Amino acid sequence: MCGIAGFTFPQGTSWHGDRARIQRMTAALRHRGPDEQRARILDGAALGHARLATVDLQGGRQPMTDPRTGVTLIFNGEIYNHAELRERWSPDYAFRSRSDTEVLLAGFALEGHEVVRRFVGQFAFALFDPRDGSLWLGRDRVGICPLYYANTTRGVAFASELRSIFAGGEVAAALDPRGVHQSIRLWGPLAPRTCFRDVLALPPGHLACLRGHELRLFEYWQLPQPSRERARAESEPSALRALEETLIEAVKLTLRADVPVATYLSGGLDSSLLCAIAQRELGGTLQTFSVGFERPEFDETSFQREAARALATSHTATTIREQEIATLLPQVVRHAEQVLIRSAPAPLFRLSSLVRSSGTRVVLTGEGADEFFLGYDLFKETKLRQFWSRQPKSRLRPLLLSGLYPYMPRMRQGAELSGQFFGLGLEQADSPIFSHQLRWMATARIGRFFSNELLENLAGHDPVAELVTTLPERVLGAPPLERAQYIEAKTLLSSYLLSAQGDRMLLANSVEGRFPFLDHRLIEHASTLPESFKLKVLEEKYLLRRLASNYLPVSLAKRPKQPYRAPIAGALAGDAAPEWARRLLSREAVDAVGVFSGHRVEQLVSRAGLALGQVSEADSMALMAVASTQLLHAQLVNGAPPTRDDAEAVEVEAA
Repeated sequence: MCGIAGFTFPQGTSWHGDRARIQRMTAALRHRGPDEQRARILDGAALGHARLATVDLQGGRQPMTDPRTGVTLIFNGEIYNHAELRERWSPDYAFRSRSDTEVLLAGFALEGHEVVRRFVGQFAFALFDPRDGSLWLGRDRVGICPLYYANTTRGVAFASELRSIFAGGEVAAALDPRGVHQSIRLWGPLAPRTCFRDVLALPPGHLACLRGHELRLFEYWQLPQPSRERARAESEPSALRALEETLIEAVKLTLRADVPVATYLSGGLDSSLLCAIAQRELGGTLQTFSVGFERPEFDETSFQREAARALATSHTATTIREQEIATLLPQVVRHAEQVLIRSAPAPLFRLSSLVRSSGTRVVLTGEGADEFFLGYDLFKETKLRQFWSRQPKSRLRPLLLSGLYPYMPRMRQGAELSGQFFGLGLEQADSPIFSHQLRWMATARIGRFFSNELLENLAGHDPVAELVTTLPERVLGAPPLERAQYIEAKTLLSSYLLSAQGDRMLLANSVEGRFPFLDHRLIEHASTLPESFKLKVLEEKYLLRRLASNYLPVSLAKRPKQPYRAPIAGALAGDAAPEWARRLLSREAVDAVGVFSGHRVEQLVSRAGLALGQVSEADSMALMAVASTQLLHAQLVNGAPPTRDDAEAVEVEAA
């Protein structure tokens, strides 16, 4: 993947600062595309591109222009079916390269913006048509590739990352209280909102068109509604065959590249199955990469080694210490560009650094399987709590919940804890957000540390209620697990997992991630499966496990789900805290930013420091929220633009 940036201005006008502005914006994305940074100034727009070359290394330079029409494109991502589309359009379009970029350009020239429905892949692009001065922006179906935009005095500015828009100089970086609040309550901001004022995210599955002063958005794809009619007609053997064919095709497409492709190997079902299929397709030459932890409750190293041995991959692993996570957080937040309540992105930042230092620039990862095959404990929790809610005074039904979280010691305390925690909100079993109530109750407690000024600014703002107003009627009327699945994909997948943990931590070290489970055809296929093929009683990803048993040892295929987690707050307080944490978490520094109360945070830090690493889950999330907010303000609001040397290194062509 790469980085794109640009801005529009009225046709027939020019400004001496346009060249320096597009250079700064493009230079801010150099980490996303270290191979080449180029820009072009057209009559009405300036387009910049930072390239990470993975397909057609010589012929895929950008910005790319159609010589017949002058339409110019900048593109971030991969069109995996580009070879098939090139063959389809070759009779009508004179291709000059083997790049997927030119396939996207040809598709727009031949079929217009509706052609985006033909693309299988992950992408964000900007296309400027000088014939009518229109600008088209587009983003892939589930939001793997980021794309932001903002109104300016002369037009619209856009980029793969917020820092690039701010580097342009016409949009000031300022935290948005509601965006920050959304990120804390829901784990990430809901598109189009971001953590910053005056900058919006193009939602997944959308196109935007700017003509004159009007910017219009078009939704071209929605998360599919499960088809109960087809699900009833599908037998398990035929469903298993169809799933295998669809997944193999998705893996084969994501292996297409002119550079070696490796995989992440977590030791769980999803990544191990991907590795098994990829190893077969590559003829036994697959490289795998893993990260482990010193603390045993987070570590999966033994399972990673078992999978690597069983699949005979060339495996490289690293172990990260809790103190190192604290040291990495400034870089992590700088690239994530949002408030975080978990430290999980930090080990992934370290892992992508290992991949890049090994000479690899493309990896497959397993995101998406849990969302669309009901793999998370949240889905089992929803099913059990729905069952319990029918007899809320039962003493036996809550016992079923005690074994849900075996990897979290405090959750193994039996019925008493189950009654205290999981029993909350049982009377609201018909609520559209019943599945996520407990999660959002936990994040709501972070609000105890907000400053009085922020609370006044929020004026009763409720991110959860705001989310409910966006839920389609088809979702509001869906069965509980379908609704839970939609909300999980809507809130967590794009804005947190694919952004803060995915794209940003990969591209921070110039590594491209590819996600076979997020092939839209596989997502649509999963929607046709009966619920029992995904969650059979309490066995998550049932059909996927059946498939994995054909590729993996039983110990891996049957291994219970263990979510990826990382230590949070132990190293942010006390004598071992890094210098940046002592400075930015001080009472004076917190009050200066104004999101949190310096007095309340001072008490939180003191409590965490005295706990000697045994910080409660609630305090850990709160401390991480405060730390990431302080870092976000320091690095983006008060951050420095790209250096003059980096900006002037961007090659600019005036057309």
